[in-house]
Amino acid sequence: MANYASAVVSYADALNAVTFPNVPRNKIVDQVFDTSPFYALLRGAKHIREVRGGLFHQRTINVGKSPNFVWYAGSGGWKMQTFEGLIAFGWDWKFAHDGVVISGDQIIKNEYSDDAIVDLIQGKIDIAEMTGPDQMAQDLYRNVPGGTNTDGTAGNPNAWEGLAVQVDNGTISATVGQQSRTTYSILNSKVNYNSAIGAGMMAALQALWLAANRGGLSRTKLNLVTEAIYGSMWGQLQTPERYTIDPARLEALGIKTTGGNDLGFNDSVILLDEKVPTGVQKPVQAGGSGGYWYGLNTDFFELAVHPDRFYSIGEWFKDPDGDSYFIDIYFAGALIGLRPNRQFVAWMSGG
Repeated sequence: MANYASAVVSYADALNAVTFPNVPRNKIVDQVFDTSPFYALLRGAKHIREVRGGLFHQRTINVGKSPNFVWYAGSGGWKMQTFEGLIAFGWDWKFAHDGVVISGDQIIKNEYSDDAIVDLIQGKIDIAEMTGPDQMAQDLYRNVPGGTNTDGTAGNPNAWEGLAVQVDNGTISATVGQQSRTTYSILNSKVNYNSAIGAGMMAALQALWLAANRGGLSRTKLNLVTEAIYGSMWGQLQTPERYTIDPARLEALGIKTTGGNDLGFNDSVILLDEKVPTGVQKPVQAGGSGGYWYGLNTDFFELAVHPDRFYSIGEWFKDPDGDSYFIDIYFAGALIGLRPNRQFVAWMSGG
């Protein structure tokens, strides 16, 4: 145990011994965590879906057209054939845990003390509650379960399918929602993994945007980019072009003030998200150094969560072998992307 009382020998003078420092009570200023606009959006009312139970999350989709349509005259005279055309996406429940451990002597010295600057237990719980979403937001982009993440690290099979899987054309992940992109090429997103920041990026992005929005009743609403890509985009616009998004659009989208700004592309907001992979090799580990631009139609994303495990705090338990106490924080859910072919992604050298 630390000898806290020894601190008195380092007091500078009598004033030090008779005067408390000016410390605001119950206030901790965060220096670590960056909000992810995309994860903040998913946790909003428009995209979150509470689900109790179920073996896994399944969504039925169509992957083909009827072969029996014909124009005819008179009494017709056609032959019809059976067809399937329907398959199912599937996502397993994903579980996450964090927790706080505190010793008995810390509780005695801090809890309910008039001399406590901050409630130590609550402060540690607050940090743990922010750590989970922070890590999950990172995996929201990069994770390739059972494969190689977009930042070169090993994919975590216990974590959810990130955008690296859900917005791809088979280069990074041959499957999405358990279905083969080789068998069903319609599940491929629009991609350009050979782009670069600078003068040519606008034409490359426009080609992706057109491909992803062709024939759709809704279109790209959100662009998520790295700092370098955002800066390059900003530098290519004239001053009047840099203020194109009405702040009310952000509220309508569900983002409100979280990471909001005025830069847009084809009437869809561009947000800088620190969790977007940057300084990483071209897929798949093909050299270079760059970052990603994700163009998302958010109408087709859901965050399925169990209401009893949505960053839920458990009960305090005592360590049977010592004077320590711990509490658990749980998450259970899945990221569900329903229309990969309405999304686009670019890897940009220098991004």
